[in-house]
Amino acid sequence: MPDGCSLLILAGGRSRRMGRDKSQLPAGDGTLIDHLVRRLAPEVDETLVAGGPEGAWSAGVRRIDDHYPGLGPLAGIHTGLLAAGFPWVWVVACDLPDVEPALGGLLRSLAAGVDAVVPRLEDGPQGVCAVYHRSLAPRIGTMLEAGERRVLDLLASIEVRFVSPAELRQVDPELHSFRNLNTPADYEAWLTRR
Repeated sequence: MPDGCSLLILAGGRSRRMGRDKSQLPAGDGTLIDHLVRRLAPEVDETLVAGGPEGAWSAGVRRIDDHYPGLGPLAGIHTGLLAAGFPWVWVVACDLPDVEPALGGLLRSLAAGVDAVVPRLEDGPQGVCAVYHRSLAPRIGTMLEAGERRVLDLLASIEVRFVSPAELRQVDPELHSFRNLNTPADYEAWLTRR
């Protein structure tokens, strides 16, 4: 897609089930955020991190604070769309360490004529591993002001191209991109698989 794309890593969650900040979990020679940046940044034109702690970041990564702190992933998406320097924003939650780099290209290739491209698995839409057009920022801001905080509510109100498991398997045969780390056991299992 010729318009360019920003990567937005959502790192502002409370990590209640994990018991500590997921974005700062050790991963190789850095953190989970560093791991995702190394893995996905080559596929995009800029990399943003919404939320997470202050501190040193990989070169070329810009950290941004939520305009609506504590309101969840939709607020992080809003902040990223406002800050993005490119029309399309590939949103990836920081607890999805195995996102396939080619997934971003697949999603962007399906974006013509829609507001968002969202994988849909058996358990529903995967709104925190999806591509959104930055023009959605005002609509999301209005939703947040009205107390609406669910990504699913956004998806129900815009033009979405949902991507089936069969289509996703073209770039991610085992659908590992959507395996998230919610608990210490999930994290330990991921470290063992690496």
